[in-house]
Amino acid sequence: LHWAMVSYHRHRALIALFSLTNRSSAFSATSTSAVRINNLARHYLFIRGGATTSSTTSSIHNSNTNEEEELRTGWLHNTEPKYASPTSSSSAPLSLAMKRLMADKMQKYRNHRIITPPAAHPCGDANRIMVTEHKISIPLTHPDLQAAIMNNEQLSSTASEEQRRIAPVERIDGAFLTNNEAFDEPTIDVYFTITELLSNAQDEAHFHALQNPNLSPSQRAALYFQKEGSNDEDSSVDPSRMMLYLQGGPGFGCASPVSGLSLASSSSSWAAAVLLGGKVSNSDGKSFQRIVLMDQRGTGRSSAICKQQLVKMFPDLFLLDKKKEGEGEIVGEEFGGDSDARMMLLQARQQKALKEATDYLSLFRADSIVRDAEWIRESLANPFPSVNDDGNDDAAVNGPQPWGGALGQSFGGFCLMTYLSSIQNPPELVYFTGGIAPMNTPVREVYDRLWLRVRERSWKYYEQYPGDVATVKKIVRKLLAHENSADPIILPSGGILTARRFLQVGLALGGSPGTSFANMHSVINSAFVDEDSDEISNAFLKRIDYEQSFDDAPLYFLLHESIYADGEGATQWAANQSYESHVEANSEFDYRVTSEEDNSNPTLFFGEMVFPFMAHGDFSELSNSGMRTLSEALAEKSDWLPLFDETNMRTALVHKKKSRAAAACYYDDMYVDFECAMKLVQRGCPLEGVKVYVTNEYQH
Repeated sequence: LHWAMVSYHRHRALIALFSLTNRSSAFSATSTSAVRINNLARHYLFIRGGATTSSTTSSIHNSNTNEEEELRTGWLHNTEPKYASPTSSSSAPLSLAMKRLMADKMQKYRNHRIITPPAAHPCGDANRIMVTEHKISIPLTHPDLQAAIMNNEQLSSTASEEQRRIAPVERIDGAFLTNNEAFDEPTIDVYFTITELLSNAQDEAHFHALQNPNLSPSQRAALYFQKEGSNDEDSSVDPSRMMLYLQGGPGFGCASPVSGLSLASSSSSWAAAVLLGGKVSNSDGKSFQRIVLMDQRGTGRSSAICKQQLVKMFPDLFLLDKKKEGEGEIVGEEFGGDSDARMMLLQARQQKALKEATDYLSLFRADSIVRDAEWIRESLANPFPSVNDDGNDDAAVNGPQPWGGALGQSFGGFCLMTYLSSIQNPPELVYFTGGIAPMNTPVREVYDRLWLRVRERSWKYYEQYPGDVATVKKIVRKLLAHENSADPIILPSGGILTARRFLQVGLALGGSPGTSFANMHSVINSAFVDEDSDEISNAFLKRIDYEQSFDDAPLYFLLHESIYADGEGATQWAANQSYESHVEANSEFDYRVTSEEDNSNPTLFFGEMVFPFMAHGDFSELSNSGMRTLSEALAEKSDWLPLFDETNMRTALVHKKKSRAAAACYYDDMYVDFECAMKLVQRGCPLEGVKVYVTNEYQH
């Protein structure tokens, strides 16, 4: 505390010094170090003396003399600082030299890297493709999103719909070129790959230059944009000739290009049609040159969120998870044997960490994902930010340079709807595949309808494999017996194989009946050591772990229901609430009842849902106090930002026609409600301008 207070007064002396010399360009009164000092003093007083934030601030303020009163700063007194930063939005226009300095700082902040030498792969029609693996630093909270969060916190529950509307973003990096403090925002890494054809000798030479093992990742990224002989007509960084792909989820990384895009022939996939077949062109009639696959923030190789990372970032959240005597820090050791005082301190620390973790994970939804995609696009379109003699940077000179196209699969389509709602210049061509979000439908209704679709899908499965009716009942009875005997069956991952967890294999029912049903049948029929035995096989346990990868992708569990949280209102474990209502109304949904019946009535599977029980031991990486309280806090969170804006979507698609869109909708889609999707594409509705292809030939 002594160090903190000395540093505090030292900081105030600096304020006085710089105010006297009037060198405002060299100092901001809201410096990060000052905030950290104040937070340190506040934390120390809270731990040692139980003082609140307000009393801590008051005690520091009262120690000041009257002569110092005019030097009060914004961070201490919750007022505007007396000496504003020269680079804040309220200051005078920046000088040309400062603009160029900011542009240079922007390139360093992005920290664009190609992390490994590129690889070349043969593909259809005797072609070769080059795959480059990129990483780029992205602000954890985009400035406009931070402003929206602050505005949302100030709105009352009676705020009008107009007050809650989304303000479209014109330039995702605009704040960073006008406000030096924007660079203080911490960053996360986002990983993406670019797949492109090697169509001539120039491309081959460029590929071999990038393979130089002596290049650093940053040097390789710089060289990527310096293809010899390129010109304005065939730019190596033209976003209008790039197709962005947004994968389903949430919480899972994108497939690797070679294994996931299927480029065996010009007709083997959508990606082949884009790159090889010439069947898809941009709005200017030109072919696409590149496909960009992005691991959405928190997934895959993009600063991934897992339990290990959460423990490192928010250790106090997991204090109650420590079971072994002497393991880790002894919380509240200064209280000696007073266990109540120690527990109160522990719970206070956990609650603080819980709030921080909840706020942190709230930044991993579609509203952040689309801004990340814009950040990537801007970094590819203007990789070396510069300012001309008129003070205009590249983006201002070139004007809007949106993606030529974007394809969203499932949750990726939800993201595209957020793109149309949030970004002033969204992709020019927008393709939805099973990805029209049920906006304007309450989250509880979404799951009420989903349970009925899962029942239909379960019946179809049992029609194809009628022998599995008895087998599934046998498995459920066996697992229930182990649960009731306090002798649970432990999976190789450490989770518990309960009957309810087993029934979650039904998540796969929404795929093609041929392949997904066959795979489920294989899993179910590996359950026992042999046909006459009731001993669960080890092979079955391994298959369950493999098929249910929630441990590896906790964001799916933690944020899945939030993809339907479009503004005010908590999700409150909507899928579980809906299940309990269905069970109460119809015992057909109750696996405990149907598994005991000696008849042909099947035990229904579960579908694409998350449940509170998943954090109660069923999945080891999702369980224990820390993850359980975090999942409950997210389920109870009611101040979500809106994800969709009907007016902005219609502006992009209908009024200004900035984007053209088409959607493949699957009539029997188990995951995305067909009727809810059709409501949105009618005349006068948000997606009126979307051309719809309805099919049952393909599945989600």
